Amino acid sequence: MAKPITGKTHVGERREKRPNGDIYIYERITAYDEKTRKTHTVSQKLMGKIKSGTQEIVPTRPKKHKDEGGIADATRQHTGLTDILEWVGKVSGIDADVRASFSEGDAAKILSIARYWIGSGGNTLPRLESWQVMHPLPYREGITEDVYGKLFKDVGRNEEGIQCYFSARAAGLGESPVLAFDSTTISTYSENQSEARQGFNKDGDGLNTIKLLTLYSVKGREPIAFAKQPGNIPDVISIENTLTQLKCFNLEKPLIVTDNGYYSQKNMMEFALRNVKFLTLVDPNIIWVRETVDALRAALAGMSSTCPFDPSICGATSSRMHQFTRARRRSRNGKVAGEKETISRRLYVHVYYSPDNEAKKELAFRKDLFELKAQIEGGQTEFTESAQKKIDKYLTCSRKGRGGQLKVGFNDKAITEAKKYFGYFALVSNQAMDTFTALENYRLREKIEELFAVQKGRLDGARPRTWYPDNLRGRQFTQFVSLGYHCFLTKKIKQVQDKLRKKESGKPKSLIKLEKKLENWLAQRSLAQILDWFDCIETTKVQTVMGSYRWSTESAARDRLFLKYLGLNNK
Repeated sequence: MAKPITGKTHVGERREKRPNGDIYIYERITAYDEKTRKTHTVSQKLMGKIKSGTQEIVPTRPKKHKDEGGIADATRQHTGLTDILEWVGKVSGIDADVRASFSEGDAAKILSIARYWIGSGGNTLPRLESWQVMHPLPYREGITEDVYGKLFKDVGRNEEGIQCYFSARAAGLGESPVLAFDSTTISTYSENQSEARQGFNKDGDGLNTIKLLTLYSVKGREPIAFAKQPGNIPDVISIENTLTQLKCFNLEKPLIVTDNGYYSQKNMMEFALRNVKFLTLVDPNIIWVRETVDALRAALAGMSSTCPFDPSICGATSSRMHQFTRARRRSRNGKVAGEKETISRRLYVHVYYSPDNEAKKELAFRKDLFELKAQIEGGQTEFTESAQKKIDKYLTCSRKGRGGQLKVGFNDKAITEAKKYFGYFALVSNQAMDTFTALENYRLREKIEELFAVQKGRLDGARPRTWYPDNLRGRQFTQFVSLGYHCFLTKKIKQVQDKLRKKESGKPKSLIKLEKKLENWLAQRSLAQILDWFDCIETTKVQTVMGSYRWSTESAARDRLFLKYLGLNNK
């Protein structure tokens, strides 16, 4: 008769001899498995060991419990990069403005995602949750796809919060700010984005686009506000809403700077009638601009017209009363709605001449005409509208006899007339200003192009990556906050570089040598590389019953000097 199965376990001992002669003793608990009909090990625990050459059992040292003086809690995180970003958010006022415009939960998520984009170099959001584990952010919980998806929808529908943030950033600009206004396009394959339409695609990829319009403070070097529009809306008709939005900001005497994509008689008239100062690049081929160029040729030839910060350019300014014509919108004072009326406003035309640009323009012009000539002689008959205009104006086509060979020549008179204006460009404003102050303000406008490059390349903004327009609005706003971080930190680093270039007397040789090292190091690195460099700094926190302890990765003297000059309080 078989022994009955009781289901009880058996406590036994197992000895294991190691190569060095030590014998490890384990307490093993076994039980019988009815299905397999075998005995199996339930658990085992090391009880001690007999050292080689001895007979005495050395018991295993018991583990300390937390209430017996052990480690209660310990964490390690990358804090070098996040400490810098936390400082940026505080000193720039961005964090305070976001928190004042949105609920605490949404504000913490917006700031966390904004810091992630700039800290990770524009990684996509699905990687955020794992990055967040080792990088402390304002929002402590995990930011999953559901979390940021809901955030973008809520923020995109919260227009009050978005406009409050724009107004808060604009409030810090002071009196007479200079604002650049420009647009870029975002390409998409999506058919769910109702604003994605065929229009001028600045990336040249042939996809439907969404237009992003941005106001940028050229002196403060920070983005102020943005708006999105359907991709088929031309730049030249995008200015009117911006002028209305400026009234919400309550800015004192702002100057709006645009390129020639926004030049039109209608836009200049809108600026003039709303008493908004503007400075815009105009086409020198416009008749009244050419007349001003001809009138200023003698002044531009003088040495006193040389630009003080760029000797390769000469400049001069002339004022003129300009006539604008519009159709009346309302009947008033005996004048009927729809009737045309003429308005006179004083404009200031700033004309500049660059011999270097003249040579480049003439070379490109010659190459273009020779290429068109070769295409016609090769039998090509269809051309773009701009190419056909050049052919009609600068080339002559004739045939000798009936069915004779086609002969293509040049219209030298028209070419000579066109070359008279090579090397010239003009800016127009409705405010009196120094010739080269106008040039400086316009050149600073070019920083907005760098802004678009950063947003697309470094902040994951090249594609919408959302299904719906409201979500896209919220996502773009969060990118806009991250862009503010980027611009502020870039500006501060430039200030550090300017400080290092100044040679002050009385410094010890060791400091001068260290500053030279830092200057060379900064010159060789982009913002992303600098942040990546400091991302290696880790902070370890340990909590015991005896107290709390904290230490961070040691840093080199050059790195500590950078953080000091940047303005961080070294820990």
